Amino acid sequence: MQVRFIDDNVAFGRMPYPDEIDELKEKFDAFVVLVEDFELAYDLEMLRDRDVLHSPIPDFTAPSLDQLLEILRWIEEKEREGKKVFIHCYGGSGRSGTVAVAWLMYRYGLSLRESLRRVRLLKPSAVETEDQLEVLKELERWIKCNQG
Repeated sequence: MQVRFIDDNVAFGRMPYPDEIDELKEKFDAFVVLVEDFELAYDLEMLRDRDVLHSPIPDFTAPSLDQLLEILRWIEEKEREGKKVFIHCYGGSGRSGTVAVAWLMYRYGLSLRESLRRVRLLKPSAVETEDQLEVLKELERWIKCNQG
């Protein structure tokens, strides 16, 4: 299964099939699951021995800024613990691409433009909707006001 690393510890991609979970568990200690329950192609119990944040976002929509910050802070905590994190939605483009872009902005202080460029080099379809772009603009404003 193809995973796209956005830095040494954080990657994103599509939802794994049940027979791909063990392979992912060899590489990752923590999972951010962005799909809704009815979209899940595997049982979350398969990840019970890993750290999991299940933060559902309806397909083709964006998280709220609060939900996005909660996800980013969770990833930051796992990274501080030395864990590798895999972010996935259904197709690995919109929702997980949005979080991937947000991570580069939040963790490294990169602009939205630069973060989006880097993520789209890995996955050209990342960030699919205006709502997803808007929450990233909101995050950029939040970072300017709160982190520098």
